[in-house]
Amino acid sequence: MLNCELYDKRTGTCHLLSSFAGLILTREQMPSYFTILQDDAAAADAAPADAAPAADAAPAADAGAAPAAAGGAAVSFPEDYPNSVKHFLLLGAVGMFIGALVFLVLSNMRSKSSVAHSITFTLCAAGGMAYYAMFTGLGVMYKTTDTTPRVIFWARYLGHLITLPLALVDLSLVLKLDVASMVTLIGYDIVMTGAAFLGALSVGGHKWLWWFFSTCFAVLIIVSLSFKLSGDGLSDIAKTLTWITIVCTCIYPLIWLLGSEGTAALGLSQEVGIVCLTDLVITVGFGLYFILNYDAVMEEGEGDDKDGQQYV
Repeated sequence: MLNCELYDKRTGTCHLLSSFAGLILTREQMPSYFTILQDDAAAADAAPADAAPAADAAPAADAGAAPAAAGGAAVSFPEDYPNSVKHFLLLGAVGMFIGALVFLVLSNMRSKSSVAHSITFTLCAAGGMAYYAMFTGLGVMYKTTDTTPRVIFWARYLGHLITLPLALVDLSLVLKLDVASMVTLIGYDIVMTGAAFLGALSVGGHKWLWWFFSTCFAVLIIVSLSFKLSGDGLSDIAKTLTWITIVCTCIYPLIWLLGSEGTAALGLSQEVGIVCLTDLVITVGFGLYFILNYDAVMEEGEGDDKDGQQYV
């Protein structure tokens, strides 16, 4: 029999168990306390659910900011230049400005001014300005319409439209070319640079067609100068200057193809470095070698009035 001190023999029940059952019944009759607990639990479960839309909204905001970055709003030059790019651009600007100053001094030291000295000074000064514009972030654009974002130095092409034709004028003086041959070379060079610039601004198949046009005119320059090299009576100085022009003319379309304008196979620092060194060679290096040997290379026929009318 159940051992219970509150056992009622008359009713056959234990009052302790009845009291416990009554206690359970009493808790079941207090819904307000459990309702509060259930509400708190529901609020805790609802918090992550409410946070999910906010988390979804954050990527949406980031996605909305991505086009702005892709459109160039988040890119600023020269702040976003790699350090090596800044150094190369500064090297180009300082090197050409120093070269221009040297040519100006050498020109003023002469008792009689010459066209070659003035041209060489001008091409170095124009090249230095172009590089300074790129160094300060003025002569650069962030192109986002291509397959990947590209950095396009449009001031480079502006500088080439001035420096390369003037370098060809100097070379024409060295080679004793007539006006028609000189104008032909300059025309080839202007079209070569202009087509490369239009290709840098284009996308898809159009830019490759512009590069093809530019390369064709570069080949015309190379072929024309190669024929001049095969001529008789050409001095070693003239041959060296001609080879400098040919090699630099070969480099420009190749760097366009491998650089940011084309396939972007080269890094930005590599592209800027190669073009900078090439520009320094065709401006400062070419000019120094020519001006320092000016009297020797221009001695033949310089005092002949007839030749002075035939040659530039």
